[in-house]
Amino acid sequence: MKMAVARTGIKDVARLAGVSVATVSKVFNPSRTTNIRMSESTRRRVLEAAEQLDYTPNYGATLLRGQSSHTIGFSLSLPAEVGAMYMSDYPREILNGLGQAAEAGGYQILLIHGGDYRNYMDIERIDALVILGFRVISNARQAEMIEMFQRFNRRQYPYVVINNSCDALPVPSINLDNRHGVKLIAELIRRKGYSSVGFVGELTSNPQSHLVERENLLREFLAGSGINCDESVFLNGARPGVPDLPRTGLYSHTDGMEAVRLLHRRGTLPRCLVCGNDTIAQGVICAAAQLGIRIPEELAIIGFDDLLYSQFFNPPLTTVHQPYEEFGRLAYEYVIRKLADPDHFAQIEIKPTLMERSTT
Repeated sequence: MKMAVARTGIKDVARLAGVSVATVSKVFNPSRTTNIRMSESTRRRVLEAAEQLDYTPNYGATLLRGQSSHTIGFSLSLPAEVGAMYMSDYPREILNGLGQAAEAGGYQILLIHGGDYRNYMDIERIDALVILGFRVISNARQAEMIEMFQRFNRRQYPYVVINNSCDALPVPSINLDNRHGVKLIAELIRRKGYSSVGFVGELTSNPQSHLVERENLLREFLAGSGINCDESVFLNGARPGVPDLPRTGLYSHTDGMEAVRLLHRRGTLPRCLVCGNDTIAQGVICAAAQLGIRIPEELAIIGFDDLLYSQFFNPPLTTVHQPYEEFGRLAYEYVIRKLADPDHFAQIEIKPTLMERSTT
């Protein structure tokens, strides 16, 4: 006669971690309203105990084990990348594509934020997870992020990361081909015959890695062209004499405004400024207007992203187009396939296009 094996319960986790059952419940249901406060060390101790006991609680009394929640989680960032919930135009457009595809497929979207998304998967609160990747150069919780991905991979959870990669291990992802996008910019610059080019990214000691990649690619594609690409007009990350501006979310108009003011004061404003994203470009346009700099006659401006409002800038912005709604649709299609086939794995790369408008 086969003996029944008792399933590990919440009391076992509490006993091993040396905490109350209520504390364990709080850890595994972070969205629940409760007055329980806990330290990071306590939360980690509970998670380690749960991992040791292979404890994976079900979500809610209404969900039977194995029953689908028909919910896809949408996370705004990786752990510690954004200090508070921050919904810029970038995630909104991706969410539009994801939401439309999910609705057509009979799924709902749960917007989540908080860093460690293992809980939502472990307790079956969501069937799949789509994570927006904002990867800064230095992330204090990088090890935790890698550990989270390792757990997802080990348990074959349906998840995908948009616009991010992880050097430590393979993760399913949907990424923009930055190399192709910057190549389109360099070809435009050569065709227009601009004599000098600069780059404006984030004026902070810890910029996003994809902005650093775009800056380096621009130098690479313009090398040997005879176009002046002096280091002093490439403003991204820590530079001598460049202010370290406080972050507001991750995209800041202030970066563009302060960069133009700084270059104007120095008398080193180049003929063309390439911006790491459209929000920075909007700040560049605003500062140029305040300083009486004519666009594009005196200063050409090129952005990156093609957000919905970029065509309505004054003047309309030349920029690299990212199909954000397509990112959302592809993310939905990936996780749905992963639900049906746990062994499915893909890293998708999308080639952008150039939208040439009145700033060049």
